[in-house]
Formats: sequence, structure tokens, C-alpha cells
Amino acid sequence: MVGYGSNKGIVPIACDEIFKRINLNQDKNLEYQVQFSMLEIYNEKVQDLLIPPKNKPAGGLKVRESATGAVYVEGLSKHPVDCYKMIAEKMDEGYNNRSIGSTLMN
Repeated sequence: MVGYGSNKGIVPIACDEIFKRINLNQDKNLEYQVQFSMLEIYNEKVQDLLIPPKNKPAGGLKVRESATGAVYVEGLSKHPVDCYKMIAEKMDEGYNNRSIGSTLMN
């Protein structure tokens, strides 16, 4: 999904394309906002990976549905980004906040 170096995955390729298309925009009346969020589902609890583990709510975050039918995670943080480099930094931060359980399984 992510890939490294010359072996870029689908995430960096898609993000690069998003920012290329934004930069091609010539219409001064259009404004773009790109936000990054990252979550995990661990032990049936939804957790925001971009907040420190000690600040995570014990019961996890709630998955909700809006009146228009859109599904969202209540309380999930959103971080503005303007290039893939910022996304990669946030992904590294989120990866370091993951829950890692030890098991005896393969």
C-alpha cells in the first residue's frame, strides 16, 4: 500500500496525483482542503492513531451515520496537509501510536 523508495505503493501515487491536480487548477474561485486522519480498530475499539496513546478514550471512538447517510468516526482528529511528505510524516506518527499485542500465533 505504501511502498518505499522507487517501489512506491498506491497511497503515495494517489496522493501525489491529488496534489498534482490541485496545482494544475487555474480557477482562482476554487479552494482545496486536504486533511489526513488515521485510525485503527483493535479489540473491537476504534482509536485515533494521531493522538498520544495516554490520551486515547478508554472506550474508543464511536462510528456514526449522518442524516445524509455518510459514515464518520466521531471525534477523529483531522490534520491539514499540502503535500505527500506531510502525509508520510503523519503516517509515521500514527504507525508509532498503534496498539501492538503479543500473541503466540503466526
